[in-house]
Amino acid sequence: MKKNIILILLGISFVVELALSLLCFFNPAFVIELFGMEYNPVSAFLGHIIGWFCLLVTMLIAYIIYLLKNDKAGYETLLYLLGFWWLALGIGVYFVFGKTDNLLLDSSKGLLLVVLNYLYGKEKV
Repeated sequence: MKKNIILILLGISFVVELALSLLCFFNPAFVIELFGMEYNPVSAFLGHIIGWFCLLVTMLIAYIIYLLKNDKAGYETLLYLLGFWWLALGIGVYFVFGKTDNLLLDSSKGLLLVVLNYLYGKEKV
């Protein structure tokens, strides 16, 4: 049961991260304005970097889904890494920029992944 919840959460996250990365590549002005900045040549570069970073996270999620579905070793560490990264991202963006939506979305997603990963590991033993 916990494995299915983790897979569903990762699947939704995969779709969102992939959409965000494609948006960064094909419509960087929208993404930059979504973050509350003015679109100019410098911020266009930032949008491109965000796109590649989101694509990296998307590939990591895909790899974790592959490992988890096939019960291969190594997914636990990567899932903890992704969960703690999202947790820190949400908290960091909240404290630096005051964006509550990031705190709720990223931090709750990260915390949920960490807790479910811990509980699923206990279930398997």
